[in-house]
Amino acid sequence: MTWRRCLSLLKNKHVLTAAIVTPVLALISYFAFDFMLSETAQPAEEGQSYRLVEKPNCRYDSGICGLKNGEFELNLKVERPAGKRSVLKLSSVFPLDGILVALLENEQDEEQPVAMQSLDEDGLNWSLELNEFDPARGRLRLAASAQQTLYFGDAALKFASDSQ
Repeated sequence: MTWRRCLSLLKNKHVLTAAIVTPVLALISYFAFDFMLSETAQPAEEGQSYRLVEKPNCRYDSGICGLKNGEFELNLKVERPAGKRSVLKLSSVFPLDGILVALLENEQDEEQPVAMQSLDEDGLNWSLELNEFDPARGRLRLAASAQQTLYFGDAALKFASDSQ
């Protein structure tokens, strides 16, 4: 094909229209199919239980750990004062009725959970004093109740390695 013939194709109004309309139609169809076929988020139902997913910041020594399911989110932080006991602090986006926490040395452990203490009347901030643990091997299991709905999760304690 010669250059003249290529340039004449660009002068053809049908080819030029197709070159402009095709990407626009592709974008419209992409978003239309996404809208029609994607799942919509459902609100939590009373009496049901939902799994919390460990966010990536739990896997390295970031100092904080997030657990999330949809809009429901819990943020964990371990403060390690000069003494031997650490303090687990939890903050929530939604008010909580109560939280049970179990500190495990490995995944096969079956420790009895301990209730966290609320730091405010809103039920957004919670605290619990922890025994000494190994951040490299330890895991934290928790169950939180909010408006008659149960949220449960599991997180590695690696995030607590550099906490002060």
